[in-house]
Amino acid sequence: MDVAASTAVAANRGSGLFVDNVTKQFGGVYAVRDVTLSCEVGQIVGLIGPNGAGKTTLMNLISGTLTPTSGNVYLGGQPLGATSPETCAEAGIARTFQNIRLFKRLTVRENVEVASITFRRLKREGIEVPNVDEILDLLGLSAMADLKAGHLPYGHQRRVEIARALALAPRVILLDEPAAGMNEQESHALISSVRMIRDRFGCGIVVIEHDLKFIMEVSELLYVMHLGAVIVSGPPEEVRHDERVIEVYLGRKARK
Repeated sequence: MDVAASTAVAANRGSGLFVDNVTKQFGGVYAVRDVTLSCEVGQIVGLIGPNGAGKTTLMNLISGTLTPTSGNVYLGGQPLGATSPETCAEAGIARTFQNIRLFKRLTVRENVEVASITFRRLKREGIEVPNVDEILDLLGLSAMADLKAGHLPYGHQRRVEIARALALAPRVILLDEPAAGMNEQESHALISSVRMIRDRFGCGIVVIEHDLKFIMEVSELLYVMHLGAVIVSGPPEEVRHDERVIEVYLGRKARK
């Protein structure tokens, strides 16, 4: 990369997350191809696309579960490089998973406290330890704090995962299908919770979601992936009417 290009990249990294031309190749197959994406601190970014578009693979690359074949991921202007989930968490990236990964025999509070203990072990000086009770209250979990996590309805287990991620005091939090298994009322309440998380903790939030009504309402900036690449990005209202997005989701051209 020449000096001018390097300077341009540095200017675009910002204070939050910047994914710079990231590619992940498995043999001859490209799961993610030349993806560039940004999420500033305090911004809510949506990521959508059909099944197999590469969304979760991209999450795995950002969070250190996978290493990019090429390209880089930056947080606060610093490259994460070939790293691990532990070093990404130390840098300030937390995430939830498409398939819930709670300690189901522990209570709701104990699940969040485990993450809080983990945060204390991370080398992140000058950052206040998150208050577990405040996190539980913010996500509407206070009344069920002493219940076993595995006994909760699926939608509430999703909220516990988000609470646990927040206990790591992230600069950027990645939410993989947070509204899955929720009814319309629960999804609407989750939109309010996601916004309150952003406002209270000041973190950037990247959301993968198949519920288009949810993602259109909660996101400020939206990226659409198809076959491993970003095909459209912009404000939700613009993306909603883009012909390429309509064709990918509905298999037809937009009406003139």
